[in-house]
Amino acid sequence: MSYTANADLLSLMSPRTLTQLTSDDPLATEPDWAVVGEARAYADAQVDARLRQRYALPLTQAPRELRDWALALARRWLYERRLDGGPLPEIVRDAAQEALHALDAIRDGKLSLATTSNGQETPVPDPGRLQVAAPPRLFDRATLDAY
Repeated sequence: MSYTANADLLSLMSPRTLTQLTSDDPLATEPDWAVVGEARAYADAQVDARLRQRYALPLTQAPRELRDWALALARRWLYERRLDGGPLPEIVRDAAQEALHALDAIRDGKLSLATTSNGQETPVPDPGRLQVAAPPRLFDRATLDAY
């Protein structure tokens, strides 16, 4: 499952910038959609690598945050492809770092994805965590103190 579409990258950058980042032909007027697909596949793999630690994949419905984080990672991949010794733009670097930190927080259990109301998205059980279910208390603390 892909978290992004080709048109999503066009919402982040101009068609000219996308063409310059993806095409190996300096006279190209259209983006190389195969390279865009590689960037999207890289981003999807990064997202999945972190989500599979806690969630059963593929997700039936991906939250918008996943799309935004995958776009930040794909954009960084495209810029890194064309660095030519120059620095990575700060906004691109910061957005990708923020995405990776958020995905790591999901992996570590510090952040959770919203689940659907019918419970379709259920976290993968953590093998090292003990979970206990019990009925509600029959006697409260005041009743027990009376004895």
